[in-house]
Amino acid sequence: PNTPEHIVGFSGFWVMTGEAHIIAIGVRNDYRQLGIGEGLLISTIELAQMSNSSIMTLEVRASNKIAQELYKKYRFQVVGRRLRYYSSDGEDAIIMSTDNITAPSFQASFQQLRKDYAQRHSEILAGVG
Repeated sequence: PNTPEHIVGFSGFWVMTGEAHIIAIGVRNDYRQLGIGEGLLISTIELAQMSNSSIMTLEVRASNKIAQELYKKYRFQVVGRRLRYYSSDGEDAIIMSTDNITAPSFQASFQQLRKDYAQRHSEILAGVG
């Protein structure tokens, strides 16, 4: 069919002194809960590893429990809170960070999660990155 193409998701991060800071992972509303956000997170972790980062951090809305659970699955841990971080509504942000992403224990866990994801969502992973 002749349907218009559009972006369904994106991620962004910056790297400074060995830290990759995820600034955004977004998925269009109609495409949420399909595994796209997880695919973007996997690709972002891989890019951070290629950029020689050793840890990753991010902020997530305190109310966004779904995203927080995804990050925990990938070994991000709650390390703090930023009060009234989001200017649009004054909501707090939860700060999450990984241990060393080059450590064998992180790598083993990440590769297994990536493999499991690829088995469930090969069509998404092929289109990410």
